[in-house]
Formats: sequence, C-alpha cells, structure tokens
Amino acid sequence: MASKRNAALEALGAAPRQSEPGHQTEALPPTAKPSKAVSKVMVYMPAKVARKFKEIAFTEERKANDVYLDALDLYLKKHGHGGIKDVSGR
Repeated sequence: MASKRNAALEALGAAPRQSEPGHQTEALPPTAKPSKAVSKVMVYMPAKVARKFKEIAFTEERKANDVYLDALDLYLKKHGHGGIKDVSGR
C-alpha cells in the first residue's frame, strides 16, 4: 500500500524522490518567532463559513488571515473602537 504522499505524487504523474546514499540535504534556517505585538488566536466557526473565507481569499489572491483581519477591522469600527490600527496603537 502506497503512503498518502506517494499516492498523491503518483496521481499527479510524478515519481516519488528517492534519497541517495551519502547525499546530504541543506539544513533549513530556524523559523522566526512571531513578534510579541502579535497574538495567536483560535476561532471556531461553521465549516461553510470557514470555506467561504478561504474562497474569498483565493479569489482575491490573498491569505485567509488577511480576510479575517479585514472582517475584524470592520467589526471594531462598527462598534466605535476605530479599527485595528487605533486599538493596537493605544
């Protein structure tokens, strides 16, 4: 039974890469940690709503996070908080 990765590659018509003996791969640089000015937040929403956000992001060639931030900015402005820039600048 092929692994999921190999099955996906086979479906695309590509052969899985075989590592060569003695071949060393380049070490990846450590990932950057997010700034302390940014917090990670988990949001639970209906699956169809999450899919709609992803669809909007795709059609606008943006990341879903950018669409979430636009929605949050509008919400903050609607409730008199002036948007993300005003709140984060306090």
